Amino acid sequence: MPEKLQEIIEYVKPQKPRLWSANFVLICLSTLFLSIVFHSFNTTLPIYIEKFGGTAKIAGLALSSLTAAAIISRPITGFYLDKYGRKLIFLGGIVLFMIPTAIYLKMIPVVMLVAFRFVQGLGWGIGHTASGTVALDIIPRERLGEGLGIYSLANSISMSCAPAIALWLINNYSFELLFLVCLIITAIILIFVLSIRYPKIERQASDFKFNIVDRTALRPSIIMLIISLVHSSLISFLPLYALEQGLTTAGYFFTAMAVTTLISRFLSGIIIDRVGWKGYDLNIIVGTFSIVSAMVIVAHTGKLLHLIVGGLFFGLGFGLVQFTLLILAVNNAPPEKKGSANATYYTAVDLGIAVGSLSWGFVAAGVGYKAMYYLVIMPVLMSFYIYLKWKGRMIGEEFITREG
Repeated sequence: MPEKLQEIIEYVKPQKPRLWSANFVLICLSTLFLSIVFHSFNTTLPIYIEKFGGTAKIAGLALSSLTAAAIISRPITGFYLDKYGRKLIFLGGIVLFMIPTAIYLKMIPVVMLVAFRFVQGLGWGIGHTASGTVALDIIPRERLGEGLGIYSLANSISMSCAPAIALWLINNYSFELLFLVCLIITAIILIFVLSIRYPKIERQASDFKFNIVDRTALRPSIIMLIISLVHSSLISFLPLYALEQGLTTAGYFFTAMAVTTLISRFLSGIIIDRVGWKGYDLNIIVGTFSIVSAMVIVAHTGKLLHLIVGGLFFGLGFGLVQFTLLILAVNNAPPEKKGSANATYYTAVDLGIAVGSLSWGFVAAGVGYKAMYYLVIMPVLMSFYIYLKWKGRMIGEEFITREG
């Protein structure tokens, strides 16, 4: 009798929908390969520019043009993804990203490269936004945290390994080989994109209105914009601060950061799926504490150990906070608005990095790097305060009451 009862319970008990499928594997691989090419170029093209007659200012302009193009293209992409569907927009973004990659093989002049970086930025903004939206279509809602955690590993893995591989290629072989490898990888992405079986999403009526931002994603995106201001201070100025302290090992910070970011993004999704709304709080609290700790350690950097420990803490905190805010941004959006929600979130990320890179430069020039990294703590605490104020609206008061 007990065995029969157990069989009935197992039959009645709801089963988790399947996560791993050919579609899920293809979208993860597409994003991984796209991110590998993206991070490879970000690391090596400044070297290309300086080697072939450019200056540090022109190298910065190349990054700025790409970022500006991504910021411009993301909201428009989100609208067209929701209005016309995913496949053609996704393909168009990858093709637009691929064209400059092929042109780089000609070893073009520096000025032309900056112009084509803008084109590639448009392709990156379209392709990356489309990829994230397709992932949201494919991942079952009941396993959204876990699925997005696995999907987001693509960026962490590429960020940790792509720069090193790209630098090895140009140091041991040539830029031509790097460009050829990246072109082949992008061609493979096209094959993956064509192979995906896209879930059917209802197309919108002809009067479907264009909105720069999606309201359901606005609050989490604003918080993420503030966190991106913090991230930009490290991307732009930590290597210079490390050199000022007599250290040439700033790369270890980013390696350590990539490792804990990879782990924390994966774990944060599982925590949210299994703990419910309290999982959001847990991720944000631990993440905020970790980022603040990292900034204090970075401000006192004087040894390699400081860089490694600071990177570990920042990666842990940034992974938890960033991923939690991503889920909050897209979780409440209806299927036909996922594209706009996803675009709103990543536009905030790009905008925060662009504004932060410019703003912290003036701060560092005025008070020095050490004081700057103490000041960076302020937006971290501000983002935590805003999260507490907006938590009910972002998560949903009914959900908190029901689960609580």
